[in-house]
Amino acid sequence: MIAIALTGGGNRGPLQVGALQALFAHGIWPDFVVGTSAGALNAIYLAADGTPAATDRLAKVWRNVNFKSAYAGNIFQVVWRFLRGDDGVYSSANMRQIIASHLDPLARTYADLKLPCYITSSDLRSNQLWLFPNEDDKSAPLVDSVLASASLPGLHPPVIYGNTQLVDGGVVDNVPAGIAMAKGATVIYLLNVGYGGAVEGQVKGVTQILLRTLTTFLAQSLFQDLAQAAADPAIELHHIHITDFADVSFKDFSHVDGMIEAGRNAAERYLRNPQPVRPTADPSPRSSQASARSVPHLPGAQPFTPTYRRTP
Repeated sequence: MIAIALTGGGNRGPLQVGALQALFAHGIWPDFVVGTSAGALNAIYLAADGTPAATDRLAKVWRNVNFKSAYAGNIFQVVWRFLRGDDGVYSSANMRQIIASHLDPLARTYADLKLPCYITSSDLRSNQLWLFPNEDDKSAPLVDSVLASASLPGLHPPVIYGNTQLVDGGVVDNVPAGIAMAKGATVIYLLNVGYGGAVEGQVKGVTQILLRTLTTFLAQSLFQDLAQAAADPAIELHHIHITDFADVSFKDFSHVDGMIEAGRNAAERYLRNPQPVRPTADPSPRSSQASARSVPHLPGAQPFTPTYRRTP
């Protein structure tokens, strides 16, 4: 079973669009997709369309987004929202509209999707990963789930869904390859536009240190998923790490076409010489076992607890 897993990456999401084009051109089509944050937007549109042509629609979506359209409000409104203790310094109304305006003609709930799709978010009430959709109830609104997965804490207010308070899926799991494994995928193409495991240079200054600290925190899910894939010879994990436009400001949405081309080129380079994660000869107990992630759902629903494959 083939899965495509799409990480978070903010305005670098178009890189995944180009990478998807390359995968499809090589005849690689998933049985299901998993997405987090910006990757949730790409995953849900792909699942709603259900054909490789979805990348054309996604390109149009990203071209129509800019910082002002997604983060509405001038500096005075931002300061006022902060001073009065709002849940986010920006309203999420504009982002909701962007998602809905392009998605509604295709699908409204998970029952309408043409391709199975799983979207991650983080529940502030349980401090755990929350996975859309519920196995027994696919009536969850697609717009709510994508908005929740992409709502950065502090910038946008959490999405209230049932008895949860949901924010960006990257807070708990920015690399959803583990979800793909738990759902039965044996071949996974991880399109990673975030941190990829490389050793980075020293940082200076409070802001840069805080950002690097956040990156370090988010990277743990990547290390866990790579270790799990390495420990299980039944898993073929292709980690396609796309580093282009790494220094672009999170406010800059002006490089969409360049990012699509860069993502396509990066995936093409990988596919010419694929190097899936290889099983380790003697995996340590720490690397051979991935901790289970308990994912709560609405009251009365059965929680999702991934069951990871393990070597004998």
